[in-house]
Amino acid sequence: MNNILSLSAIGKDRTGIVCSVSKVLFELGCNIEDSTMTLLGGQFAVILLLSCPENSDMAKIKSKLKSSLKNLDLAVSVNEVDNSGKDKKICGDYVIAVYGADKSGIVYNISKYLADNKINITDVQTKISGKAKNGKVYIMLLEVVVPKSLNIEEFKHYLQHLAQELNVEIFVNQADTDSI
Repeated sequence: MNNILSLSAIGKDRTGIVCSVSKVLFELGCNIEDSTMTLLGGQFAVILLLSCPENSDMAKIKSKLKSSLKNLDLAVSVNEVDNSGKDKKICGDYVIAVYGADKSGIVYNISKYLADNKINITDVQTKISGKAKNGKVYIMLLEVVVPKSLNIEEFKHYLQHLAQELNVEIFVNQADTDSI
């Protein structure tokens, strides 16, 4: 069984970060199994799940990753991951899309409802875009895993109630996991 590491890095955006990071990983014999990389306000953020060769010296790999990526002026964190949960479901049962005028509290109010109802968020993306009548448009996409015990119609109904309170639009769709 391969050793699994998580790597997160963030730093000022510039051309070649993905190339430089992937080169170091390739040279160490590590494989990128899952990743999120994005530009946030001039900072480039990288989060990776890596598999490393079976009998590799994990301390040496962690040290090499940290020193190589520090040379790129990236703040780096490398951690070993418990591999026992690797086969757990990684995509959500439902996708929630939120659109509305940007204001404080949208993420908190929606995530609080989800946490209170044991709905696990597996992915979140937010973005401020364009213009609305009252300012900029806030967009949030969430992938969630809904417990079987939760009534889906009540779940959707409450989110519509919350949409009215927050003055946003909320759309809930079942994820198409059969095509993955």
